[in-house]
Amino acid sequence: MTHHNNRNNQDDFVDVEDYNSASGYPLQQVMTPQQLRQEERRRHAEAGTANGAAASAAGSGASPWLNKQKKKSSKWKTIAWSVLILIILAIAGVLAWYFAVYKKNNANGGTNNSNGGNNGNTGGSGNVPATGNTVISPNGTVLPNTNYPLKKVFYGMAYVPLGAQLPGCYNTQQSVDDELDLLVQTTSRVRLYGTDCKVLEQVLNSIARRKLNLKVVVGIWIDKDNATYVRQKADFFKIMETNNWDTIIGVSVGNEVLFDAYQTETFLIAAIAEVKAQVVALGHTTLPVFSSDLVMHSKPPLTSSEDLAGVNLHPFFSGNPIEGAAAWYWKYLKENLIPDVNKGLAKPINIWITEVGWPTFPASAATGASVPSIPNLQIFLDTWLCDANKNGMPYYYFEFFDAPWKIWPGSAVEGFWGLMTVDKKLKVKLPDCLVD
Repeated sequence: MTHHNNRNNQDDFVDVEDYNSASGYPLQQVMTPQQLRQEERRRHAEAGTANGAAASAAGSGASPWLNKQKKKSSKWKTIAWSVLILIILAIAGVLAWYFAVYKKNNANGGTNNSNGGNNGNTGGSGNVPATGNTVISPNGTVLPNTNYPLKKVFYGMAYVPLGAQLPGCYNTQQSVDDELDLLVQTTSRVRLYGTDCKVLEQVLNSIARRKLNLKVVVGIWIDKDNATYVRQKADFFKIMETNNWDTIIGVSVGNEVLFDAYQTETFLIAAIAEVKAQVVALGHTTLPVFSSDLVMHSKPPLTSSEDLAGVNLHPFFSGNPIEGAAAWYWKYLKENLIPDVNKGLAKPINIWITEVGWPTFPASAATGASVPSIPNLQIFLDTWLCDANKNGMPYYYFEFFDAPWKIWPGSAVEGFWGLMTVDKKLKVKLPDCLVD
């Protein structure tokens, strides 16, 4: 049965062009291989892996691509005209906000919705009303005017520095320092995806120079261009010539390489073996080297060639409503993931959940009954996070910031998995289950 949801007030305000100008990071105009994941995962959800739930068709995501820059307004002829027009615009803006947001939120105040209650979140999207003043962010989110505190409640966090995408590489050592100041308040472990744009170098520099309590899972990216793997592998070992290996707790050779069909399983296994041999030759025999993929690919012969199994597991792609997302996760982990990973192995292999999270925008990009929204993220964390910390299986929450580089014409959901917005606002109230 198709699950119907009202459009949330996030959809009414998203503007891809505004998001670009506000963030300062150019949006991706050409779809990258990573951006194919949403549609591929959607098709996988349609195959039915949980309770026979079928994924809905892909939503339109953000506003259609506007491939032109805003033109500068013409010069005012006189100062008087300028003042008059600014006053008119200010009045219009206040009126627009009042009727579009304030009235809308209060009109929805008594409604019942499929996203559940507030659960401690005083604002957000869907039919959950915002209380007090709201801040409408140009990156497609509607947030309560509340500064939620960061808490060290995550075992690990997936992190890509803002703007760290070729060819621009807008990240700097200072920007990474500033971002890690926030991230270290939520976890003591960080998972990276690659070395390009000096990401690994800058993260390790910040940790060593500023004595941050952070351990790192290194990422060596693999795509269809073999040169990327060769370059990043060389970068990793070059960088480690002048850095402390004690900071490194794992090396992920590729992410969803098999699911995205970037390379063959034979290639991936050979790459893992190549990196492992070089790590061992340098004396780090216990450092785990592995890859990260979906459950369907995380089984022998891949898992028999890894030191541990890195598995990306997202309840959102199950098509289940948010109220059952945490229960689905634990059921799938026990009945599917653990048996599949260890099938045929003489000895069970350790498992790290290398990605787990919930998107917050847009509602139109729902997968079956799984709906992106901030209230749903709040529910997911409230019902899943503390149990995950008690369970003891390592996990890396996906991800720390929204990722504007993943937004492309016709789809936006891949860009809104962040715990924080691109302008560094925490979206939800974190539970109190602290972890080391």
